[in-house]
Amino acid sequence: MTPNDSAYNSYNPNRGRHSFEIASMVMGILSLLLLCTGVLSIPAGALGILFASLGRKGKNPPGPMGLIGIVFSAIGIVAGTAVTSYAIYTLMTDPSTIEEVRQMYARYGLEMPDYPFFYQQ
Repeated sequence: MTPNDSAYNSYNPNRGRHSFEIASMVMGILSLLLLCTGVLSIPAGALGILFASLGRKGKNPPGPMGLIGIVFSAIGIVAGTAVTSYAIYTLMTDPSTIEEVRQMYARYGLEMPDYPFFYQQ
């Protein structure tokens, strides 16, 4: 065995790429699982896309796990934005939802502020 045959002297251009692709896939799956919260799905999806882009290493196309991470993350971002938008729309327009929020405020001894964007009864 010569000194040049050592594993320490070998150059691997894909070193670290696999780790970022795994992180991208995990964050994409996590963004889909966090859809029930709406808001938390968006940063998880953004991190998934970031990790996939970091795993590309130059002009190389993403690997299969990186591609899955990009797809899941994009779906998580779009669906998380839709869920959050629908929740805000419902909160602002549905009188029964506003009344439930008022009851929650009253339960904790607080008075709900009268913002002009809340539905007026």
